Amino acid sequence: MKLFFPLFLLFPSLLWAETFLVETQVNEVTLHPESAFITRRGELDLEQGDHRLVLLGVPYGVTAESIRISVDGATKQSLIYREDAAPPQAYDSPDVILAEARIRDIEKQIQTVQDEADRARLAATAAQSTIGFLDKLGENEGLATADADTLRSVARMIGQEAQAAGKTAHDAEIEARKIEQQLEELHEELDAAKAALAAVALEDEERQYLAVEVSAASDGPVTIEVTYLVFYNSQWLPTYEFHMQTSDTPAITIKRDALVSQNTGENWTDITLHLSTVEAVESVSPGYLPPLRRRIVNPQIAARSSSADMSRLSEPSIEAPVIVEAAESMSTASGETGVTYTYGRPVSIASGADVLKLELDTLALEGELSARAVPLYDKTAYRIVELTNTSEEEIIPSYLALRFVDGVLVGQDAFEGLVPGEEAEIGFGKIKGLQLERFVLGRSEGDRGLISRSNEREEQIEIIVTNLTDRTWPLRILDRVPFSEQEDLNIT
Repeated sequence: MKLFFPLFLLFPSLLWAETFLVETQVNEVTLHPESAFITRRGELDLEQGDHRLVLLGVPYGVTAESIRISVDGATKQSLIYREDAAPPQAYDSPDVILAEARIRDIEKQIQTVQDEADRARLAATAAQSTIGFLDKLGENEGLATADADTLRSVARMIGQEAQAAGKTAHDAEIEARKIEQQLEELHEELDAAKAALAAVALEDEERQYLAVEVSAASDGPVTIEVTYLVFYNSQWLPTYEFHMQTSDTPAITIKRDALVSQNTGENWTDITLHLSTVEAVESVSPGYLPPLRRRIVNPQIAARSSSADMSRLSEPSIEAPVIVEAAESMSTASGETGVTYTYGRPVSIASGADVLKLELDTLALEGELSARAVPLYDKTAYRIVELTNTSEEEIIPSYLALRFVDGVLVGQDAFEGLVPGEEAEIGFGKIKGLQLERFVLGRSEGDRGLISRSNEREEQIEIIVTNLTDRTWPLRILDRVPFSEQEDLNIT
């Protein structure tokens, strides 16, 4: 996609005094559930005058329309952005450069050892040529007329020379194999070096070409800040531990953690991290409600309508709503737009590799404990705590919320979230001493035949609850009776 910035064309083209390459590093990230707002910073000293600053480090694939650049210490004139015909930019971290140099060094050692082994085998090759020559010498037709003494002398000479040549070839091969034994260890070192490179070479090689043209009124330091938005390549997910201490008024403690990962193509090293509950990828306006047209159509035409056409008229389906860092001075900011947690110390997250677990905070709420059972499916009752989010912040949904009762893990489930003031019912596992049995005591149906005299059906259900615990439980039992939407079917 070609992107143009028409506003920048309003600035006159100046004769820029000098071009500088400015190294930028990720300094701050505000992480939304499925997007990230990233801030990079770079510094340099400039002389008075007009300059072009090429900003290094911004990975390819960011949302270009979201790029913003601010300059402190000089006046920004214009911004240049290129996707095509961009000059090459070497952008490797020192760790990557060191790892690549290690690989090249080991590969040179391997080649040196291989050359030594080949050199050692040259003697074996020469000896094999000698043996071949001696074999041909023994087949010389001129020896057919030689006397016995001459033949013995020739045979003795061939045997001695062949033996010497064979020994030379054998010794040379042994020497070559000894040399090649070093290769096994070197190949292991090479594999380790490549693994080390893979562990640090996590950033994308492709980088954006960004340049800002500035005018400095005087000599001095200049700070450049680049911000941009990245969609879907980063996320944070909350995880919870719900702890219940049993008492007449059970105390509920919610321990909140966050799992953070990113695959933006840039490593985040010693950054200030903000975790926001704002869904930056969601719609910012209500949905469009079109007019609902009804009409009478010819039944024959309607019958020929395809299922695809009919599906357009149907209502849309609605779905139901490991690195660990200890918490250090986590601050929270709440507002109408959401909640933002700011972690208290710098964190580092490698692109496409690290999953960072951060401890957020703990909320204390009061609840009302009861037991609930569905005898049709359950053999025991379950602990249910009814509580209200009395805090001033939203407890956002999570796919994982562990449940503890008096410090004992009793299970896990998803959590749908709570806004301030909202009520919820939280399950805390089975009460094994509160047992249930459900029996069908009687079932009768009317007679059947060619002429039915009765189509009445009667059922009698009995539910038995046994409390084997050492406490009295407020218990709610749920069962069901049939209902009818047909005029001819009456249910009492």
